[in-house]
Amino acid sequence: MKSFLKKLFNLFEKPLPYFFTFHLRPKRADKIGTVADKSLKYSKVAIVIQGPIVYDEDFTLETIKLYKKIFPEAIIILSTWDYEKTEYVDKIKNEGIEIILNKPPVVKGAQNVNFQLISAFVGIKKAGQLGAEYVCKTRTDQRIYNPNALVFLSNIVEKFPVVGDYKQKKRIVGVSLNTFKYRLYGVSDMNLFGNVDDILNYFSAEPDEEGKNLKKVSASYPEVYLSVSYLQKIGRQLLWTLRDSWRVLAEHFIIVDEKSLDLYWYKYARMKEFRYLRYGEASNDRELTFCDWFNIHANLENIQEPDLNKMKKKIA
Repeated sequence: MKSFLKKLFNLFEKPLPYFFTFHLRPKRADKIGTVADKSLKYSKVAIVIQGPIVYDEDFTLETIKLYKKIFPEAIIILSTWDYEKTEYVDKIKNEGIEIILNKPPVVKGAQNVNFQLISAFVGIKKAGQLGAEYVCKTRTDQRIYNPNALVFLSNIVEKFPVVGDYKQKKRIVGVSLNTFKYRLYGVSDMNLFGNVDDILNYFSAEPDEEGKNLKKVSASYPEVYLSVSYLQKIGRQLLWTLRDSWRVLAEHFIIVDEKSLDLYWYKYARMKEFRYLRYGEASNDRELTFCDWFNIHANLENIQEPDLNKMKKKIA
């Protein structure tokens, strides 16, 4: 298989002015043999998988099987909807995880943000009730393949303590995927890791009334709405400038590369691994990497802001 693909891509690459790469990930948990380093331990962590079940390729089910295999000490919670297929829900229950069937909201909110608010909040609350100290909030259409991911996330939170007198116990770890460097306070809400009380607070924003609540906090995107609502609750005053947005990231968050988790998103341009990485032009839809975050954290005052008006692309 790999030999065939190599020959095919060599033919495809030859006439192009680009180098071409590819990567294969197993679909099924039983085809994955990697395990976490046995010497590494972490505090009690819950993985909260929220959203509608992805039936295609048994994606959500196989993700749960994988997590049980590579994160045997973690609490696994699926927070989904009461309209899911009963027989399939029973199949997931047989895996021995916690499953919550929520009633969908009457009002969807901008870009369905109210669905996430319900499924994430209820799942995270359950994690706290089950004794979790930390929670990794992820989605039904995404999968973490790195067996050391929870150790890594636990360790990095301890290495970067929270600063300032705010109502925040630990930093929140976000992922570079869909966290844009030039979107104000735009931490991606798809995958977040942190203290269970902080993450519960993060997803306790008021339900949105078809964009009305987003406008109240000057947010154009649900992820901005969630981060801004959280920051306001912990007592952070926002200036709505790019430099202040970076300062907030430096003081309240940690942004890690999606590759550190070996994170896979079974949606949209799923075969294009680096969706927003371009080499031929400066664009303002550039994702914020750990390299970017660390430089901001270490030396913000010496970083010059770019002229966004000269960039060709718009944030997606």
